Amino acid sequence: MKGGPMNTDTWFAVQALLAEVAAVLDQRDLQRWPGFFTEDGRYTLQSRENFDRGLPLATMALESRGMLKDRVHGALDTLFHDPYHQRHILGAPRLLSDDADGIRCESSYLVVRTKRDGLPEILSVGRYLDHLVRTPDGLKIAERHAIFDNDLIPNSIIDPI
Repeated sequence: MKGGPMNTDTWFAVQALLAEVAAVLDQRDLQRWPGFFTEDGRYTLQSRENFDRGLPLATMALESRGMLKDRVHGALDTLFHDPYHQRHILGAPRLLSDDADGIRCESSYLVVRTKRDGLPEILSVGRYLDHLVRTPDGLKIAERHAIFDNDLIPNSIIDPI
């Protein structure tokens, strides 16, 4: 790992943050989601092919906490859709670096969508690449890339992955 050995307190803090973000999304407590990011925090949802090739096209690209809040407003107040529940299943984070620039980590995810009258279906599977920074309020996400493995996704992504 770049930046020297990782201490267990840091690893557990990263694990706790990622688990809390997933729980907030699963509970659809979306108003809390932007608070996990820095003011200029970025969130992108992008196909693996585009990410690996360095292509900028993303399904969702939010470039500040203000844009994250706008997305939450849209998901909760303006988009009408058949109701469903999401469930995130996360792999343990793999810490890539920890230095003055912050912590960089990668974790696998699986998001299952369930409608009350239907069987669960896989909504998305892929990995998160996170850049976390230490703040007086604890770890915050400076940048999150949600990179989905498949080329096709459902025609409507309402809530963040």
